[in-house]
Amino acid sequence: MQSRIRRLVIAYLVVLTAANLYVYNYATISALFHPASTIRLNLYGDPQIEGDAKIRREPTVGRYDLLFNDYYLHHIYKSTIAAFRPHYVVTMGDIFSCQWISRDEYYRRIHRFKWISHQIDSKNGSLSGNHIYYHIAGNHDIGYGEETEPYHINRYTNNFGPLSREWLARIDGGIHRFAILNAMNLDKTRNIQYRRQAWQFVQQLVVERQERPDIPLILFSHIPLHKPADACVASPSIRYQNDFVEYQDYLSPATSAYLLHCLAPTFVLSGHDHNGCQAAHSVKASASQAVPLGAAGKTLHSSSDLCSLALEELDEFQTEIEEFARQTIAPATGFDDAGTNAWDTLEVTVRSAMGEFDGAAGIFDIHTSRHYHPSSPQRHARAFGHNVLASANGYEYRYREVLLGNHLAIRVLLIIDVVSCFVVPAILLLVL
Repeated sequence: MQSRIRRLVIAYLVVLTAANLYVYNYATISALFHPASTIRLNLYGDPQIEGDAKIRREPTVGRYDLLFNDYYLHHIYKSTIAAFRPHYVVTMGDIFSCQWISRDEYYRRIHRFKWISHQIDSKNGSLSGNHIYYHIAGNHDIGYGEETEPYHINRYTNNFGPLSREWLARIDGGIHRFAILNAMNLDKTRNIQYRRQAWQFVQQLVVERQERPDIPLILFSHIPLHKPADACVASPSIRYQNDFVEYQDYLSPATSAYLLHCLAPTFVLSGHDHNGCQAAHSVKASASQAVPLGAAGKTLHSSSDLCSLALEELDEFQTEIEEFARQTIAPATGFDDAGTNAWDTLEVTVRSAMGEFDGAAGIFDIHTSRHYHPSSPQRHARAFGHNVLASANGYEYRYREVLLGNHLAIRVLLIIDVVSCFVVPAILLLVL
């Protein structure tokens, strides 16, 4: 009997050790057979770090949740950065759970986030690496258009950098342009200054795209582009207060049409929708029937007509732009492993890194296509679950979703580990 119990205890410890090793090293295991690439980005969606408000609501449970969430998010960032060795680490917005927090609490959360995202160690020392960090402003960081405040934006930019920015990267002899949009102020915003700045950046990008259309564009936006209701989990919902955006799941149809027509990005990488999503956007350069723009005699017939509009005209002719979009942009669709050639822009919404959404990290790779031939289709895309493989103009783009585990399963494993530390020695003492 004692011998059987000992064997069962040993088997239990082997299984428990294997489970812990598998969970702790899952990112490393996932990276073993991951293809090499020229440029790699690690993407982390909406961590939404909580703080003092949660502790006030639930003093004991709140402290435990914050501790667990910090360590689990830290594990997600640290393990996937170490395993996949990206060139860029991008947090897709909603770094914090709320922008309406005090100055002291804001800086406490910044310090926690720097540790979580593996920028500093537990002794506040900076961690060196070959990757560059970028951050995208989300609605929980600076607010939607109706609630944008200079104070929130100033403290965000002082700590995380500009709301809009771009950079170039050389990929196997070619160049790609990467651009982060301030999506929070693209649609109707109470503080017109920030909206003008957001659109000035977009319109400067348009000029650059017109001058060098051969350079592929990878666009980042916290708010995803407009899509039909059945394309993703989120719905095309926008609420206004005093004519300014109070809430939105997607960018407005007019803003989305402008970005697709005038920037023509190869990929759009977005956040906000915690469930994640993939969609293909197909764009025609001209409408079948010109859309009149008021009594001024102007019409919308082609992409160039739309791209020439000023911000005031984009607001004035929203209805007409939506009609132009209906004629020129096919409803965004998902795609599967059968693949599709019918796309001009692919969009991936990065699943949230929160444990409730299985601790996700997105790995985005770009490299020269090994199978490219001038006679082959210019664009092709396939999806395998939440993973995407696409080719366009001689490059391959690969998006992979790595799920490190649901927080409930991790919590159960931790409880089993703690209980086992006391129960197993007691059982062994009884049977030895």
